[in-house]
Amino acid sequence: MDISKLRIGIIHSLIGKNDGVSIVIDQTVHAMVDKMDIKLGNIFFLGAHSSPRFNAEINEVFWHKSDMHKEILSTFNQEPPPANLEDRIHKEATFAKEFIADWVNNNEIDLIIAHNTSHPYNFITAVGLGYYFEELNSQGIIWPKQLVWWHDSYFERDIFANPNSVIKKYLKFLPGTYVDGLAFINHSQIELGKKVFKKYDPERAANFFKERAVVVPNTSEIEWNYEKYVEKGELLAPDVQRYNKTFWRDIGLTDALEEKGFDMESTAILLQHTRIVPRKKIETAIDLAFRLEEKFEQEGVNKCVALIVTGHSGDEQNQYKKWLKNYYREQYAKREHSNVIFIMGEGVILSHRDIIVDKKYYKFAELPGVVAAAGGIGTYFSEVEGFGNNLLELISFGVPTVINKYEVYKEEIEKIGFKLPATEKCEITQELVDESYRLLTDIEYRNQVVMHNLVTLEENLGHHIIAEKLKGLIKDIFTKVLIT
Repeated sequence: MDISKLRIGIIHSLIGKNDGVSIVIDQTVHAMVDKMDIKLGNIFFLGAHSSPRFNAEINEVFWHKSDMHKEILSTFNQEPPPANLEDRIHKEATFAKEFIADWVNNNEIDLIIAHNTSHPYNFITAVGLGYYFEELNSQGIIWPKQLVWWHDSYFERDIFANPNSVIKKYLKFLPGTYVDGLAFINHSQIELGKKVFKKYDPERAANFFKERAVVVPNTSEIEWNYEKYVEKGELLAPDVQRYNKTFWRDIGLTDALEEKGFDMESTAILLQHTRIVPRKKIETAIDLAFRLEEKFEQEGVNKCVALIVTGHSGDEQNQYKKWLKNYYREQYAKREHSNVIFIMGEGVILSHRDIIVDKKYYKFAELPGVVAAAGGIGTYFSEVEGFGNNLLELISFGVPTVINKYEVYKEEIEKIGFKLPATEKCEITQELVDESYRLLTDIEYRNQVVMHNLVTLEENLGHHIIAEKLKGLIKDIFTKVLIT
């Protein structure tokens, strides 16, 4: 079978944005185009919001923050459920189904890749897809095929543990068993997928997970020449493009430093390259910043420490951003003459470069390179991750990163062999502080760590992994009959 001739349709609420799923979608597209010979013109996108791109179609019904989704999430466990909830879900999902059907027909799509339809945040999309394939199945139609990319699910979050009677009626579609293949991002999720099949399609369960399920870890490409010769004392980091040279000024760091009597040369940068959500434990990064300030003082070095957050807020628990600001102020107030700076830069950061009414916006994915060139380090103290997309981005740009060992890291990533100073249970140990300090001050040691991590990333988690995993699965979907 010639996979390169397939017409691929990709569905997700957001296309080309800064969230982890959007990043995986773009990684997948690169892998399909560069390593599977699928033409970019044969890849189509459907979502609620999209950055400017070819073949993208949008409709508000797929927006994960719509009023309908907000009500579904806020009343997920509420019994009895709100009046007419079932009717309203059905109406929205039916509209989504019809929109999907038109999109498939108009673009002659052979394979739908649906992202995160195992998660309640995409409830209407998941049910709409379920309606669509249920209808095709009842008519004996076996085209197009559907591959679901399982990033997260209601099984993995305690807040979705007790669905009400209405929600339960629709869970058979999250992601449902009208699927021809499943791609997971870690091995522990396979057992969760089996639960869905054992409940809703037990006859297919055993063989399906032998022949139609794969684990595709998050990956990252290195887009700069890290093998270049580095003179002794020279930082191993990508060159900063001209557009990005004003970044420190535009997020307000330059002015903040000037007020304190510092400049970039006398500043240690910490980068929190994640969204602002509670499970990222950004308060631990704040704690590290103050501990590092103490370390510099002990070493007789007058240094400012700046923690920069590049991700956006608002996806989960909006109060977290406010809480973080208060937490920083409280820690700052405890220390006389502290020079720790905390900046959340989301006001000038998008998924792409742009200039709007003379205001300059910076591309989220490029900012680790700017921090690497400034000799900064990354902080990644997450309690829970599906894999670790943003961690791999930091590594790919040469940012040495200190981490908390979350479960998937211990199970899937640690054995790969990255050199990442680590703690557990988000405890800031003296050893972690000392190792962070060394990465900020010892260039030769830092370069050794960066080089090791880049080589390890390229060998083990480059985009070639996506192509290798997908090729076999897609071929099986279209050429092998699943025996039940």
